[in-house]
Amino acid sequence: MENYRLLVLSLVLTVCHHFPASAFDVIAHRGASGYLPEHTLEATTLAFAQRPDYIEQDVVITKDGVSVVLHDIHLETVTNVEEIFPQRARDDGRWYALDFTLDELRTLQVHERTNENGTPVFASRYQGNNAQFRIATLDEHIELIQQLNRKFGRQTGFYTEIKSPAWHRAQGVDISAIVLAQLQKRGLTSPTSKLIIQCFDFNEVKRLRETFHYKGKLVQLLGENAWGESDTDYSALMTVKGMKKVAKYANGIGPWIPQLLDSHTASSDSVKTPDWLRTAQSLKLMVHPYTFRTDALPSGLSEEALLTILTEQLKVDGVFTDHVPPVTSFIYAQ
Repeated sequence: MENYRLLVLSLVLTVCHHFPASAFDVIAHRGASGYLPEHTLEATTLAFAQRPDYIEQDVVITKDGVSVVLHDIHLETVTNVEEIFPQRARDDGRWYALDFTLDELRTLQVHERTNENGTPVFASRYQGNNAQFRIATLDEHIELIQQLNRKFGRQTGFYTEIKSPAWHRAQGVDISAIVLAQLQKRGLTSPTSKLIIQCFDFNEVKRLRETFHYKGKLVQLLGENAWGESDTDYSALMTVKGMKKVAKYANGIGPWIPQLLDSHTASSDSVKTPDWLRTAQSLKLMVHPYTFRTDALPSGLSEEALLTILTEQLKVDGVFTDHVPPVTSFIYAQ
């Protein structure tokens, strides 16, 4: 009941406060994930009330070919799958969404993200365990945002990530084809739609352009090679030559915030814009770094200092954030 009251109050505040449009894009990372379990419909509703420009949906595929909104291809870090289906782990000890039907996934309870030992990744976040948060489909997330947009006269956009496309294809599933079909069904694939598709896999970004002839906005996400997100060489992309290659296919880049900061940065006075970032900006690539978190700030930086670096020193075009209100308050105060 307390969560319900919070959502209702937030929606009331939405219609009572009309902020001016900002050129800086605020992207609700996995919904209002700093306040409610990530990628749930409840987190999406609260994110909408916080007035971001976009709400993110990470997408993976179920055993019966349905696109669902989850950050990972596996389940145990955000659900109780190990309790409900203890015998369904693969040989690596992990439970994969692709091994479960949608009906089976709906029996799981979504909880705050945990580490391998079961401890919370972010200790101060949602601590309840009785509310029944569930996995939802991409179509359900789209419908919810579209209907809230209609009801409140808003234009909150969609920022959809195609997760692990090479892994899905190795399992016999073309995730890009499934996701694009769903987006097209909802009328979101025209070049003028307020939709951005993102992916860590550079080969898939090229495939979206060349094979699927997708005309909308694409963002190339930048990770660290050690993460194993894809076989993309991010170090090669984060060069002048690499950015020129990205610009042939993508409209923007999504770098990890530490990639933009010197490891010894302690103030906004000590930041030097990387050459590859200057190149990206000269090529008119929009820059949307991830992830601004008030409970996981870079060492030595306050919320305001980090946002000052991003907006005034590095001049990025927006930011992914788990905590929308602090970002919007800072932006609208400028």
